[in-house]
Amino acid sequence: MIKPNIRIEECASQIWDVIIVGSGPAGGLAAILLARKKLRVLLVDKQSFPRSKVCGCCLNGNAVSTLEEAGLSHILSENQAVAVREMCLGSKKTHLTFPLQRQMVLSRERLDSSLISEAMIEGAFFLDTTLAELGQLTPSSREVSLKQGDIQILSSAKIVLAADGLGGRLLVRKNITTHLASNSTRLGAGVTILDPPDFFKNGTLFMTSGNGGYVGLVRLEDGRLDLAAAFDPIAIKKHGSMGALAKSLLQEMNWPLPLDIETAPWRGTPALTGHIEQVASERLFVIGDAAGYIEPFTGEGMAWAFTGANFVAPLIAKGVACWEPGLAKQWTLKYKAHITNRQGICKVIAFLLRWPLLVKLGLIGLRAFPFLSKPVVAMLDKPSKAVASI
Repeated sequence: MIKPNIRIEECASQIWDVIIVGSGPAGGLAAILLARKKLRVLLVDKQSFPRSKVCGCCLNGNAVSTLEEAGLSHILSENQAVAVREMCLGSKKTHLTFPLQRQMVLSRERLDSSLISEAMIEGAFFLDTTLAELGQLTPSSREVSLKQGDIQILSSAKIVLAADGLGGRLLVRKNITTHLASNSTRLGAGVTILDPPDFFKNGTLFMTSGNGGYVGLVRLEDGRLDLAAAFDPIAIKKHGSMGALAKSLLQEMNWPLPLDIETAPWRGTPALTGHIEQVASERLFVIGDAAGYIEPFTGEGMAWAFTGANFVAPLIAKGVACWEPGLAKQWTLKYKAHITNRQGICKVIAFLLRWPLLVKLGLIGLRAFPFLSKPVVAMLDKPSKAVASI
């Protein structure tokens, strides 16, 4: 259990340099980078830690490189993150295995908790089981209402960073921006299973695309099998449950079924594809899934989270010293250049995965011309060159 290092009562009647709402990968890394600059950082989350998440255990080369640049590679080694050397992609009883380069797997329970612990070591303050809501904007700060159980206090910060994840509503509730979801978006689903079949070997990422969605399977550092999926809502209704749909997709490939896959405690997410109209406002920045998300594929979502934290941190430091309206515009441009533009390939892949027969034909083509997969893998592993950490 990660213990907070501050009580909610101590957060009242003071102005923080930065309040970060959301302690996932984006918020956690941002807290580390900002605390290293000796800023007064308050990291807030509505949940206690460690806690599991539906997806996000895969880290591609881009994500791994960002952690290394931030001097945080020890988080991977100390938690025995698993190196993923290959991917087995299947559809309609056809599959192809191709090599991966710098992929790692680490459960979100360990990753997120480690980032929070590192942030506290650097000097940040962490407050869990606390709901945050934006308050009034003043000439020198933004007010933030914090509620923990029956206790509610008003705090404020020179900068607020929204990192409250997929479906985050910190800004939407105050009509600062609007969340736009795709009409054809799928829902995320996930579960972890003990004692999986030996077929799903360590170091291999399995993914199958079929009628109604796709599901990825990979072993975690403790041997559990993590299943993360994107499902059509209509297909879930047709099969009766997320577990039943996952079972059907694996049966289409004749892959062995993990024990109790149908009755396991599957958890869902809000719509996977969507974005907000603006990622910055006065004394306010948005990063991670809260800013926008595309259906998951090979760790790109985690890379966007880390990249966003790395790029926004220098702007926040400037804003704490002296707020300028141009900082919001700078973040909007940086977000588009380094994150939105990278999301394009995932949009294409997500579209293709909706057509299992097309995926099958693609696999047949890659089997004949395997070099065609190299540019995609290289793109996913290519780091975004951020400004040197602040």
